[in-house]
Amino acid sequence: MSWGITTKTKPIIKLISISFNRLSRDDIDSIVLIEQQNSHNPWSKNQLIESILNPANLCYSISMKNKIIGFLMAMRTLDNADILNISINKACQGKGYGNKLLHYLIKELKDRMISQLILEVRASNQAAIDFYLKHGFEEISLRKNYYMNNSKHPNQKEDGIIMRLKF
Repeated sequence: MSWGITTKTKPIIKLISISFNRLSRDDIDSIVLIEQQNSHNPWSKNQLIESILNPANLCYSISMKNKIIGFLMAMRTLDNADILNISINKACQGKGYGNKLLHYLIKELKDRMISQLILEVRASNQAAIDFYLKHGFEEISLRKNYYMNNSKHPNQKEDGIIMRLKF
């Protein structure tokens, strides 16, 4: 004769608190580190500061446990906006934080009556292209030899793909 013990347990759900904040100059060190982690041709500290301080730009961070894990910079024009830069800390990639940050921006743009979002991505950056296509962006144009420094072939220029999301 054997005895079996059966117990019922509830799954443990861990809530992770994230927040969105406007970027300020005080955030620059965190932003520079994330930018350098993720780009073969990172923006300089001065370029990042100029974007943050530009009143026409919408610059946000996503934070977890009060630590910045990603950022997004977009420039507003009349009825559209251009994504200038978006980046998530390497350790946090693939967990949906880029999605959350993009959705936060889209909500902010809709609240400002902006009707479309435009961006440009390196033709070799297939992961970014797939990310944007998944979110409803469409490829609308190609800028031949737009980027001076090619990620894979430093002596060649690289094409830029222009993508758009209408809402």
